[in-house]
Amino acid sequence: MLDTTSFTEARLRRELGKDSLEETVREIAGILREARLRLKARFYMTPSTWSELRRILLGNTVSLDTVHEVSTWITVKAPDKLSIQIPASIFSEYVADIRRRLLKGLRVAESAVRKAARQCGSEESECLGEAIRDLRDKYREATRKGLVDSVEDLDTILLALELKGIIVTSDQGIKRLGEQLGIIVIDPVDFVIMMKRMLKTAKNSMGND
Repeated sequence: MLDTTSFTEARLRRELGKDSLEETVREIAGILREARLRLKARFYMTPSTWSELRRILLGNTVSLDTVHEVSTWITVKAPDKLSIQIPASIFSEYVADIRRRLLKGLRVAESAVRKAARQCGSEESECLGEAIRDLRDKYREATRKGLVDSVEDLDTILLALELKGIIVTSDQGIKRLGEQLGIIVIDPVDFVIMMKRMLKTAKNSMGND
């Protein structure tokens, strides 16, 4: 089960020795292709996640040809939301976590406003603009980091539950909730290393036959 960070995680460039997102994505597409053909592996992505990934890639000058190459080796499937069951205890803790984060975010906002009031006059638009940017960054950090807060993330988890699949992601929110539900979660860099080793083993085995 792949999410957007399976392709966009910055550490993948260093691991693969590539200089651009275009080269990185094309290399990963090649790994997926070899794994599909040699190992009979299946790679899934939800429609919402695929739409998000496609938008990100095209918005960062990745060619349409490379995007099509990726889509060739991925099965896009929506989770069956009507039949999947999730323990009530998980959602109880999830709601409690959201409440804690919102209160924490409120404290961050209050702190930022007080700081702006001390340092900026009402006419100091540049100073206030900086305070607002600081507020947005800290509020996002306080309320969203480590939390599943998008349809794309939730769909990925639900599809992994439905198919009993492994999730490839560096998103801490997906990782946390996925592991609470008993789903195996692999970091994108570890996934690439693992697939390359498995493909190398498969090629060596064929050569010895």
